[in-house]
Amino acid sequence: METQDQPLALTVSQSLRPTNGKEEEVNTDAESMEEEFIWEEYMEEHGADPAPHTTFKHVEISLQSSFQPGMKLEVANKSNPETYWVATIITTCGQLLLLRYSGYGDDRKADFWCDVMTAELHPVGWCAQNSKTLMPPEDNVYLRKAIKEKYGDWREFLIRDLTGSRTAPANLLEGPLRGKNTVDLIVEGSFLELQDASEPFVYWPARVIRNIGGRLLLRHVGLGEEHQTKDIWLFYLDIRLRPLGWAQENSLALEPPTDLRSLQTADEWQRALENARLDGQKNPLPLEVFKVVYEGIIMRIFISNIYFCSSGLLSSIRNRKAK
Repeated sequence: METQDQPLALTVSQSLRPTNGKEEEVNTDAESMEEEFIWEEYMEEHGADPAPHTTFKHVEISLQSSFQPGMKLEVANKSNPETYWVATIITTCGQLLLLRYSGYGDDRKADFWCDVMTAELHPVGWCAQNSKTLMPPEDNVYLRKAIKEKYGDWREFLIRDLTGSRTAPANLLEGPLRGKNTVDLIVEGSFLELQDASEPFVYWPARVIRNIGGRLLLRHVGLGEEHQTKDIWLFYLDIRLRPLGWAQENSLALEPPTDLRSLQTADEWQRALENARLDGQKNPLPLEVFKVVYEGIIMRIFISNIYFCSSGLLSSIRNRKAK
C-alpha cells in the first residue's frame, strides 16, 4: 500500500530503472510533463495578470541597436566599389540599417537596406584618410542632377551636409564590436565609474566582471578576488554608472567608497586608480552605452545657487551636455 501513496511520476521512474546495475538517465512522459511549465495556464488558474511591457522599459532599451537614426556613414557604391558616398541612417532592425543617400533630403523613394555585417560601411572621414573617392553613384542620375542643380560641386554639398552631423562610431562598423547591440558592447574587463551609494558626489572606477544581458557584476578597482563579497550587481542603464573620466570632467570627487576605504592604503587606492585610467583608455566604452536620456524627456532641474527645483524639457544633447 505504501507504493500506491507515492506520486505517479516517482513510481514510473523507479519501475523503469535499468537492471544491469548501472545508473542511466531514463526520460518518461511523466517527467517531461513535470518539467513543462506554462505561464498562461498558471496565471489563468490563479487569476493573475502579467506585468505590462512598460514595467520593463530598461529591457526594451537594452535591445535597441547601437546605431541611431541621423548618424551618417560612407557607403561603397555598387556600380563602382572603388568610390563611396555619404548616407544617413533612417532606422534600424537588428543588424539591418535603412539608409538614405545624402542629397535626397526627405525623399524616401530611394531608401535601401544593408546588413552592417556584410556591407562595406565606414565612418565619415574614412575616405579622406584612405585616399578613396567620394562621389554620388554613377548610375544614380537623379541624385547627381539634384545636387548639381543646387551646388557647384559635390565637395561644396558635402561640406554643408556634414556640418554639425554625427558620424557612426568606427568601432561599430569594424572590429570585434561590429554590429553589436549596445548591451553587448560592455565586455568583461571594461571600466566605468560608479557613484558612491552614500555620497552622491563621489565616484570611483569599477571593473566589469560579468555581463549577463545587461546585468553587470562590478568590482571596485583596488579590490581583488579576496574581496569578491563586496562585488555588486547593477543594470547597465543604472543612473549610478558613468563613463570613465566623467567625475573629473564634471568636477566631482574620485574617492574609494566610504565602507571600503579601510581595505587598502591610500597609496594602493591611488595606484589602482592610475592603472584603471590607463587600461580604460586603451579600450574605452562607446558613449552609446551611457545614453540614458533622450531629447523630449521631462527632467527635474536643480539650480544649486538658488536652491530651486523645477521641471524642464530636454531639447538637445551636445557632447554629453543637456540643453
